[in-house]
Amino acid sequence: MWKIVLPVICVVTGVAGLFLGIALGALLGRIGSLEVISFILRIPVILIKSPKEFGSKWKIWQELRDIRRIERIKRIKEINTLKDEIEGHKGQVKKIKVKIRRVMWEFRKPKEK
Repeated sequence: MWKIVLPVICVVTGVAGLFLGIALGALLGRIGSLEVISFILRIPVILIKSPKEFGSKWKIWQELRDIRRIERIKRIKEINTLKDEIEGHKGQVKKIKVKIRRVMWEFRKPKEK
């Protein structure tokens, strides 16, 4: 009896993992689905092993997520300031071009008839 239970459990786990992999792969992509599946498979081991360690790791994951979000916001702000700088330089270039045209127009030679 026990000789058959272990292979059946392995096959069921494999089929469930395959189904989750296909479903999550379609929704999250390959890397996202692998992370979700690995997390799902680790949950029972982590909870049985030590709930306190799980809590501390959860806090660390939250802090890392917050740090990544803050860094992303900083990059977005920096990109926006650089875009504004570019717009300012474009405005200055337009003014300089207008001045050049005006000077060329003022000092051009009159047409002879």
